[in-house]
Amino acid sequence: MKIDGYQPVQPYANYSQPKSADQPQNVTAKSDKVEISSAAKRLQGAQKFEDARSEKVQQIKSQVNAGTYNVSSEDIAKKVYAYWNNF
Repeated sequence: MKIDGYQPVQPYANYSQPKSADQPQNVTAKSDKVEISSAAKRLQGAQKFEDARSEKVQQIKSQVNAGTYNVSSEDIAKKVYAYWNNF
């Protein structure tokens, strides 16, 4: 096998650039589409509950700071009983 001398590589500039006339003119525009998952929809609905909960927390904080917050021991006993008997 005989290997001849160096053969130059043609640089990129020697290749012809595509002309705008070569490209198709009737390209249709694509539109974007957004889909929201069911989990995201639930989270969006949860925002309403978070707002209501934060208002309730602020009310309780102000009652605690004022010293007027009082919880019935009967209510506590009912909740503890329900918690331990639901298992």
